[in-house]
Amino acid sequence: MNKSKIEHLADVALGEAVASLLGSSDQVSAGDIVQQLRDMAEGEQHPERLEAIAMALGEMQSEFTQSRERREADVLSSAERNVSGGSRKR
Repeated sequence: MNKSKIEHLADVALGEAVASLLGSSDQVSAGDIVQQLRDMAEGEQHPERLEAIAMALGEMQSEFTQSRERREADVLSSAERNVSGGSRKR
């Protein structure tokens, strides 16, 4: 798979954000990464890097959404099993 220059720069920006956080704290959350990317975007002057950071932020947002949807589906599935399981016990 050939990555475009912007996709490569987005990966680099994401790596820089994570590395920066790892150097400054014991724990790193997705929210911390998003905030670090936003902070990086604020000071960025280079248009391609700014676009790459925006792409990395978009990828993180997409992951947040997918993760939340999976968690909600798991909770609903578990609740449905509990309800149907509870009605069988009667």
